[in-house]
Amino acid sequence: MSGKRNQLPPVQRQSIEEATAEAEARPLEYNPNERAAYVREHLRNIALWMSQGDSEETIRARIPEFVEDYKELFKKIIKKQDLSPINTMLTMLDRMGEGRLSQHQASVIVGQKLVDKYVTPQLKGVEPKK
Repeated sequence: MSGKRNQLPPVQRQSIEEATAEAEARPLEYNPNERAAYVREHLRNIALWMSQGDSEETIRARIPEFVEDYKELFKKIIKKQDLSPINTMLTMLDRMGEGRLSQHQASVIVGQKLVDKYVTPQLKGVEPKK
């Protein structure tokens, strides 16, 4: 062994502003309008099939790619859970597709709504730690 110590490469630190600008400039890897339309179509179809009495297995067999790509969303739909966070995300995709929001801006908005809905209520009544 050479006696050289393993060293980690230097960390490049960015300011919040630099990291935000980098995130906002990053190109999308998908078309937001197509993604939103694809998810909405499947939400409608799954709801229709469920209303017609189709089993989960039957629905899975009809749309295996959607089930694979959106496992957790599929579970939420099948279990008839609250889809309001999904609808918020779809709205953000629409705005991204219109050029009104960047992916980063949409991510911040969705994250804040989730914090407001799920985290903040858990913290109410709890004394801050000193």
